[in-house]
Amino acid sequence: MNKDFGFSGTKKINNLNFYCLNEIFRQIEINCAASDSKDYLLKYIDLIHFTTSCERFTKVFKEWSPDLYQKLCIQNIFLNSSPRIEIDFSNLHAHMQKLSVKEKKIFWTDYLNNIKENEQLESLKLIYEPTRYYREHLDLFEDLIKSLKNKTKLRELIVKVKGYRFESVPEIRHLEVLQLDVPMDANILRQFCESNPNLRKLKLGSNHLYGRLSDIVPYCNQLEYLSFPMKLGVDAAEYAALAQLPILQELILFGEHQEGSLVKLFQGLAEKQIGAMGIYQKGMQEISLLKQVRRICIPETYVSTDEAFALVSNPLLVSLKCCLRDVSIYPDLPLNGNLTDICLIKDPRIYDYEMDRLRVTLRGNRISNEEADAFYQSWKSKDSELELKALNQDYGHVHRLRIEGKYETTTLSSVISSLSFLYFIEKIVLYKNDPISEEEIATMAAIPTLTTIRCSFRQIQNMIVVKLRQLESITEAARRVDRIRTEFFEIRLIHGHESVTLSLDFFEKAYGFNARIFAPLANVRNIQRLVIKGISINGSLVALIKSFTSLEMHILQELEAEFLDPEELAEMVQIRSLRILKCGFFCSRNIDKLAALSQLETLILTVHPQGSLRKFFKILASKEVPMLKSLIIQRTKLVSKEIVELAGLRSLERLQLGLPKVQNWSQSVSGKTENDGINYCQKCRLPPSSSSYVDHQIHFHTLTSGQFVFLTELYDSLTPVNLELLGNLPNLQELSIYFDYKAQAVENLLRTFALKSPQKLQKLSFSSQDFRLIGILEDLQSLECVFYHMKDIECIALLGNLTELQINNPLDISLWELIKELKILPNLQCLLFNDTDLVFFDLVELTNLKRLKRLRLGLAVKTFVFMLIQLKNLEVLEITSTHYATIDESNFIYSFLVSCPNLRSISLYRYYGFITQAYVNGIINHCKIFRNPNKDPLFKLRGIWSDFTSLSQLCKYNEEFMELVRVDNTYQHGEESDEDCDIAT
Repeated sequence: MNKDFGFSGTKKINNLNFYCLNEIFRQIEINCAASDSKDYLLKYIDLIHFTTSCERFTKVFKEWSPDLYQKLCIQNIFLNSSPRIEIDFSNLHAHMQKLSVKEKKIFWTDYLNNIKENEQLESLKLIYEPTRYYREHLDLFEDLIKSLKNKTKLRELIVKVKGYRFESVPEIRHLEVLQLDVPMDANILRQFCESNPNLRKLKLGSNHLYGRLSDIVPYCNQLEYLSFPMKLGVDAAEYAALAQLPILQELILFGEHQEGSLVKLFQGLAEKQIGAMGIYQKGMQEISLLKQVRRICIPETYVSTDEAFALVSNPLLVSLKCCLRDVSIYPDLPLNGNLTDICLIKDPRIYDYEMDRLRVTLRGNRISNEEADAFYQSWKSKDSELELKALNQDYGHVHRLRIEGKYETTTLSSVISSLSFLYFIEKIVLYKNDPISEEEIATMAAIPTLTTIRCSFRQIQNMIVVKLRQLESITEAARRVDRIRTEFFEIRLIHGHESVTLSLDFFEKAYGFNARIFAPLANVRNIQRLVIKGISINGSLVALIKSFTSLEMHILQELEAEFLDPEELAEMVQIRSLRILKCGFFCSRNIDKLAALSQLETLILTVHPQGSLRKFFKILASKEVPMLKSLIIQRTKLVSKEIVELAGLRSLERLQLGLPKVQNWSQSVSGKTENDGINYCQKCRLPPSSSSYVDHQIHFHTLTSGQFVFLTELYDSLTPVNLELLGNLPNLQELSIYFDYKAQAVENLLRTFALKSPQKLQKLSFSSQDFRLIGILEDLQSLECVFYHMKDIECIALLGNLTELQINNPLDISLWELIKELKILPNLQCLLFNDTDLVFFDLVELTNLKRLKRLRLGLAVKTFVFMLIQLKNLEVLEITSTHYATIDESNFIYSFLVSCPNLRSISLYRYYGFITQAYVNGIINHCKIFRNPNKDPLFKLRGIWSDFTSLSQLCKYNEEFMELVRVDNTYQHGEESDEDCDIAT
């Protein structure tokens, strides 16, 4: 029962935290090192066996000691089963040199056999960069290539070879991604492409291609991405035939060419796109438009005037990155409505050079509501002229221009003076070794539209001055977000209609700076919320907090931080205006001073020293007019003495103890996993019973992950036996209990509520097996529970005021009988199923719940989603089951947008291969036609992005109609705007 809300009893070895596993690795390594064996692998055989006993151990071991992972050849253990393999032939050869001739032969035979037996192999990376020539290197390489024959699941092959040429074509037939950084004959490449007709991405890294690259065109009908270095000094007209690649969408050209010789290629691409547009206008499917070249990048050579005009004549081009020989021609370029992302490099020689580099991003006017409404009105009136106008204005005023080059003092002012009135500066990226001058500060501060600054840490104080001066003259800033980002942290100022949020997000450890550099930020007008993310900083934030306490009027109402040390806490409690506090404490000193926050209404403790809240609760309970209404205690269990004092908080309306289980389908929000560290108090890390004779001493501990577990793993795990005292809280309306507990203690608590004041509790979350007591709580509006027995159905049916029901179903019980009874609940609007994939009969009953506005469920069969269209009042739909899109997958979202007029969001947490560029662009077009932007809600789609990585790759993306959110784990730390996402190379 207990584990169903995320709890466990006895710890299993594969559930140990990283700290424990690292200690086990260390002890085994010490024992192995003491062995007398001369064979290195035999010497450490125990460590190898333990490390490879499960996938998690292997991953943690690799993070713990990457060098030892390589020396013990751990990766070789998984050659016969891993879907992704990387082989460095230099390391392989170095290992084999230590073996005898016989051992070498046995090793290599076994190595190849493992790869041959691997039927799960999907991706293979081969690195072959010898420092000197060895004939046997090449023999090993060719043997391994031959072993890939009949690998039907192999979709990606990456080969990086120096000093040798590809001389034969591997017998591989199913590749979709091919990356070759190796000198080779064009005929070999042609055979590669001919053997793999489903090739979607081809990336070449060497310009030593002997023959014509264009010979591959007849064999690359599915190629969407092509990147290659042009031959040095060769007439690039030989690449003109590449324009005939039928569905090429992204083209990247590296190296230098004879200037002007790319005109034929660009003209060919333009003619093909114009032809595709003609097909579309005759009424054929839009897919012919979507599969045309959208992004072109030419970063390392100058583009002539003729080439520039040929480039922008491509009517469907969305993104262009190049270096104009004559920058003055830019205002004369006939830019089309689709070309929304333009990057001009001032000098191709600095393309990969970061220091002293400037990037200025400009953006045109946003599309207005009146223009957006033209799509809806054109569909409604069937007016062909209005429809044409709507299509033409789609992105006509949303041009984005980036200018990149080496920074000089006059660069920024020259950029500003050359701008058309249509553009405003939105972002500046500036990396210099030295701080900028006062004149440059004044220039940047005078740009009112500048919202984002990326700079070196050395410039951070200057940039804070820039931002403060700039905001002094801005009176209307609602919905504006100002950012300053360095290599160590990001500062964000989020402007609401009535208040500002200051967010400090630390993602790398920075040495040699004092955190008081942030203190001036407190002077920004109307900051009411302060958020501090991350803990890897050098220096206390006392100076920043003190800057808020020293203000003439205290207006800060909310503070959120991972941890506050005793000094920061002592300063923070002087901010009398604070209403909401969310943080953790690693030391118990000064915690009782929280009671001095006379306006505090919500307290969220992520972690705290066990037993340290008793005095705080006691002081708070003794106040004549206590203000605390909401209390959430997440990772530390209360002790019985704390429960006694907590029961005296008369003002408390919401109480949560513990954290709910993280569902496997939900987005991962795990923090940093490498080189992380945490402060801890030697005394407070121990349970109260064993810390009496230990002094408070603050230490720093480095760990790979699990920082909260490190603080709490030594605490007592006993359940307070007096939980029923919480039933005496006179105003408690919401109760959630998620920690591991003894069933009887919580049953007594629930019985107290049911018998004393059943009418006051409105929200209840915990896994009780006694549903009879829950049935007494007739005024309950929200219930989260674990479903164990069919007999509990009638108890849930008694809750006539229920508006929200969340069911955890760990035993996978068929729920159609429960769903059938839910029809008698007149107010039910929100129904959430966890741990459950509903079958056909479940859904038949579910479709009778016509009042549902929010629904979360899994589907046993993905086509069942069409049954949910009958729920016309649906506003939020969440699908948690795992599905994979087929080639001809139906875009079911269309049907929901038409049938459910109030639909606000659909979340596809585990739906792979569905959210493609084509589908997203189609959904946006659908929104434009069938939804009135002035009346209907903005539609939000959450899911796993399939064939794109940034919003700028979507030719029709428009946040006026739809917001797209990704839920997979491929984010870099700190959100990058689309401008930062250079074309993939």
